[in-house]
Amino acid sequence: PIDIREPEGSPTMPKKEEFVLKDSSPEFIKAAGVAPKGREYNAECAKKPGAIKIDEVLLGTKLACVAITDDKEGTLAKVGKMNPWHIEALKMITGSEEEAHKPLTHILKAHFNLECDRIIDYSGWSGGRPIDTQGYIAHNDEIVVVSFRCTTSALDWMTNLATTSSEWEIDKDVAQGHSGYFSCFEGRCFSKGPKKPRVHTGFYNNILKMIPVFEELVDPLLAPDQPKRKLYVVGHSLGAGISTMATCYFLQHYDWEKLPHKFINVSAGTPRSCKPSMAEIMEKKLDELRPSDKAIVCRVVMNEDVVTKVPPLSIGYTHIGKLVLLTEDGYVLVGPKRSDSHIIDEDEMQELCKNNPALLVQKAASEEGAADNKDGDDLTKSKLQTEYDKMMEKIPRPLRDHCPDFYLAPLIKLYERDNDAELSEQ
Repeated sequence: PIDIREPEGSPTMPKKEEFVLKDSSPEFIKAAGVAPKGREYNAECAKKPGAIKIDEVLLGTKLACVAITDDKEGTLAKVGKMNPWHIEALKMITGSEEEAHKPLTHILKAHFNLECDRIIDYSGWSGGRPIDTQGYIAHNDEIVVVSFRCTTSALDWMTNLATTSSEWEIDKDVAQGHSGYFSCFEGRCFSKGPKKPRVHTGFYNNILKMIPVFEELVDPLLAPDQPKRKLYVVGHSLGAGISTMATCYFLQHYDWEKLPHKFINVSAGTPRSCKPSMAEIMEKKLDELRPSDKAIVCRVVMNEDVVTKVPPLSIGYTHIGKLVLLTEDGYVLVGPKRSDSHIIDEDEMQELCKNNPALLVQKAASEEGAADNKDGDDLTKSKLQTEYDKMMEKIPRPLRDHCPDFYLAPLIKLYERDNDAELSEQ
């Protein structure tokens, strides 16, 4: 097995920021003076219907990461020259660099027991819109996977930057092959009738190309007479944005209450892609499906990942789904509120401790436990540090936090910790 390097910090060190969570101490919640939101990932809470489960989140993130390669010779090596973090991520998934460079169909079969139905590769223009979608569709008797690749080309960047919004008109737009030449104006100027939900024009046009493929390959696998399956729709970065568009489609396309199947969207490092009009529809649908555990939309964010903060809130875009935050200190938080009022930094914590002796005792105990592990952790880190690690330390944190291996490391650690705990209880 290969070494799994973690982002700087781990749960053995004092937290650099403290979130006001539902499972925070009563003394801390009272001192912070705000209503708590979210909690640290908990295996017991994960058993509830509609809850985030670490095995589903980790599997979805892995399936998103392997979309970076295909069956063409040298694809990963070519991408890895400028973006070596993709090679690191596939090494973590497959166990070795040699295995990481093997064809996608081999990786899917050998490491996930999946049959690849199609490797997606659409590139060009439609209605004056850039189309550049790569990824794959695969399945076995337990899951169906629709996975989209991240940004790797100039056309991909044009998709990212197409931040105007378009009306969600699937039937009409699939028939014409694009959202319309002036879709940013449609539904705004001289419109009649009720307003239609709006989404990111670039991501929307890329998913329009995929709808006929979904009908051909995914629909038969999710027919009522098929084995009970989970549909994973996943992606990282640009692929995560496109996966959000696919989520909007699939949640509306199927009657999940009547089907035996479950929908799971895992987006790692996703940009904002929905206007509030679409986000409200999706959140309502998720609320309806949550009691029956039929749908999960999980938005994984690594610490300060800059991509998750664009397009800016000022132009009206928002996220959908449940936030799973991977903190700088190595914690996995489900549904926290990322606002100044709910994040207590070190200086603020010291101020709170001055007036709350109970907090001071808790803080001292936490730091004492961290000190016991510090020397050993530093020694291990120095032994494991590679040229790649040294290079990554030079990259600004908001950019480094977007790398796929930084997403995988804390999820793998949490999954292994939970598995060890479960085995010890047996």
